[in-house]
Amino acid sequence: MKIQHTLRCLAAVALGLAVSSAHPAGIVAAFLLLPAFTFWQPSRRVCHTAAMGYYVGALWPLAVGAKNFFGPDVSVVGAIAFWAVCAMLLSLPYALLWTQKTWQLLWRVPLALLIGIIPPLGLIGFASPLTASGFLFPAWSWGGFALSLAGCGLIVAYPKVGFLGLTTMALVANILHHGDRQPPPGWQAVDTHLGAISHGPVSPLREYLAAQDIQALAVASSARIVVFPESVVPRWTRSTDLFWKPTIDTLRQNGKVVVIGALIPESLPLSNTDIHAAIDLLRTAHEAQPIPRQAEPYSYRNVAIIRGTQSGIFFQRVPVPVSVWKPFSRGGAPLHLGGPAVLELGGERAALLICYEQVIPWTVLTAALAHPTLFVGMSNDHWATRTPIPQWQALCLRAWSRLFGVPYLLAVNS
Repeated sequence: MKIQHTLRCLAAVALGLAVSSAHPAGIVAAFLLLPAFTFWQPSRRVCHTAAMGYYVGALWPLAVGAKNFFGPDVSVVGAIAFWAVCAMLLSLPYALLWTQKTWQLLWRVPLALLIGIIPPLGLIGFASPLTASGFLFPAWSWGGFALSLAGCGLIVAYPKVGFLGLTTMALVANILHHGDRQPPPGWQAVDTHLGAISHGPVSPLREYLAAQDIQALAVASSARIVVFPESVVPRWTRSTDLFWKPTIDTLRQNGKVVVIGALIPESLPLSNTDIHAAIDLLRTAHEAQPIPRQAEPYSYRNVAIIRGTQSGIFFQRVPVPVSVWKPFSRGGAPLHLGGPAVLELGGERAALLICYEQVIPWTVLTAALAHPTLFVGMSNDHWATRTPIPQWQALCLRAWSRLFGVPYLLAVNS
């Protein structure tokens, strides 16, 4: 009997590794099998072990990604600790709701999955099996989401009926599905290859050249709405608006809008520097040393800047906890959980999901409540080399897009 329970724990780890591959089959397998491998254990402790095994397997890219993101500021031990703590916390709902009463599994299993996507735990709700809803019930919207929740409880409580019923309905849903919806005409997401443009020391020359490239791409594009990745402009101030003014005027004359990922410093007052002085500084940047980031606490906003025939700023709602959103520090980017999830842009109701927001269900589901007509993903994944994190972001965005029948665009900097 102990061998059987051990095999289930190992199977949960294997499911996690399958999910980390960022393939739709992996997340579907996790949805169908993980609740059983955890709730069929003989005790609360073993249930927690199995669930933690899943998250350890699914979240291993976090350890590598965290080390890349933080660089020399964080040791390998620190990156592994971050990975382990996330896995431990996300597995707690399974242990807390474990029971041997069959009929109670009908509500306890769905509740365990729900707790993992609702704040506060939902703020680190990576690798949720509920992401599979979009591949199981495409275009079934909230009905498909509710069916997924009910189905996972039924599979654990009454496996034969639950598995047969859920897979049959999923098969019907996919047969009836007419394919993923395409983005509206006139919209374009532009990938860039600017590397760590917003991470580490700032080179004025590099900023200037990157800005020139982005402006040229925006003007040359035949699209009405051009979307660039997250934080490709590392410091957007009033001076930046002045520097961009000729391009913005051209875009406005051509009836176009550009959406640019940027960081807005909050620690420094906005400068009114004359545009000519700013350009002179940039022209002599090759003679200057890189400007180090301001000493902590350095606070900023991770935003999407909208310019052209429309103007505005869209704030990221959930920055990455610990590394970007620092709850116990004055620095970093603040949590903006109650901020708007959707904005009117180019005749569409666009739900902007900035990087991390694509991988936690809470931000996507709350955006879906606002009835978007388009999901727009903006990512800066230069730090995620040697990990499947970029593929996982794209998979999550595609899954939720399929569930709600809403097309999506994704702009990535690498």
